Amino acid sequence: MTSDEAHVLGKCYGNPAYFVNRFCQIYNAASGDWEPFHLWPEQRTTLKMIDQHRLCVILKARQLGMSWLVLAYALWQMIFRPAATVLIFSRRDTEALYLLSTDRLRGMYSRLPQFMLGGHSFVIDSGHECAMQNGSSARAFPTSAGDSYTASLAIVDEADLVPDLNRLMRAVKPTIDNGGKMILVSRADKTTPESEFKRIYRAAHAHQNGWYSVFLPWYVHPERDQAWYEAQKVDIQSRTASLDDLFEQYPSSPGEALAPRSLDKRISPMWIEVCYEELTALDLYDAPSIPGLEIYIPPQLHGGIPIRYVIGADPAEGNPTSDDSALTVMDMATGEECAVLAGKYEPSTFGAHIAAISSYYWDAPAMIERNNHGHAVIQSVAEHAEHVQILRGEDGKLGWLSSSLGKKLLYTECADHFRQNAQSGTKILHSFASYTQLASIDGNKLRAPDGMHDDRADSFALAHVGRAYAVIDDAPTMQFHVAGRGGRPQVRRGRL
Repeated sequence: MTSDEAHVLGKCYGNPAYFVNRFCQIYNAASGDWEPFHLWPEQRTTLKMIDQHRLCVILKARQLGMSWLVLAYALWQMIFRPAATVLIFSRRDTEALYLLSTDRLRGMYSRLPQFMLGGHSFVIDSGHECAMQNGSSARAFPTSAGDSYTASLAIVDEADLVPDLNRLMRAVKPTIDNGGKMILVSRADKTTPESEFKRIYRAAHAHQNGWYSVFLPWYVHPERDQAWYEAQKVDIQSRTASLDDLFEQYPSSPGEALAPRSLDKRISPMWIEVCYEELTALDLYDAPSIPGLEIYIPPQLHGGIPIRYVIGADPAEGNPTSDDSALTVMDMATGEECAVLAGKYEPSTFGAHIAAISSYYWDAPAMIERNNHGHAVIQSVAEHAEHVQILRGEDGKLGWLSSSLGKKLLYTECADHFRQNAQSGTKILHSFASYTQLASIDGNKLRAPDGMHDDRADSFALAHVGRAYAVIDDAPTMQFHVAGRGGRPQVRRGRL
């Protein structure tokens, strides 16, 4: 080995992107030949994130080279981090074998320069395993096997298409818990809106678990432009009468990828997408210290006068197996989401949180769902927080009754709110969790599909309808009216 070759090996040891970009090759199906793996900027960034984080979940559009990228990283570990044990999982055994074959990982390995292979030749070279002289190995499994090893790297390809990812995670994640890494990479499968993969990604996106999330939209591919995207859009819409397949295969945002199919949804996911702008929750010294409270827009003054806000609250029982209690703070004039709260709070605690947040937002009135545990929450707020105006629903009673009629009124107004703001391109939604729940509401049942939550969606809708029922100085705060029984427009008035 020359001194230059030794220097190159040293650079490869400390920099996987240098190794991949300089020495790895991938097969180009269009040209029918192997070619250098020249990393796009997004691929280079993703590789850096994979190297820096133990747990990485990658949600992507189709054909962005992610399978090649994670296999190249596995090869780097096998050569430069011996004795690495790499476990590669795919849905079926034939697919797992393909990832390890001469068409993929072995093909990359065989095209490395000879000086890099010294001491790294294969001593075991079977369909399911390749092991190097340095003690590193890679094994390929269908998702029904592979839990008897200790791994330094576990890769699950097309993870959202795995029939029982939860079972696989229970079996495989312990294999890397002594310091190894795990990578889940997949496009979205819209037939399973509450899959294990999507739950992991959503929680990672919200920084609620130990995973690091990466999203790669369709346009990171350097050969794709808007004209290419429009051609895909026209083709898919002409064949399917919807854009669901477009958002599944070529999403522009995590929301598009994770949203359920839209044909039977009460609020068009396209409207929600136009109205959505993700904001990071603020760390404010004067905000109420409540676990789970996320403030995107703090209380504001306009010309020295407090801007008015309204609260929508959806109570739950508050035990570990119940839904979350959820609350949304909304700008009364614009209908923009300003803060959200969600957690397993029992009724009296949730009532205290409503009171504290109301006080922080200039004594914002609250529309509280009064079904079931809502009665206890309303009583708690009424007894202990005189500054909180509890708004009356369409039947004139305190709180909102989510009967069949109440639900229809609630989501009719909510859908109109998004439709109108989508037409103007106004951003009124900032919580990713609110986005996914609102996009999931079924058009017939007016709730989320089985296994999914809709508490944040309900609290958003309650806050919006509360805008019509609140009054300031004996004048309705909003121009729109909520249709009451008999189809007659009516606005219930109260004193602020």
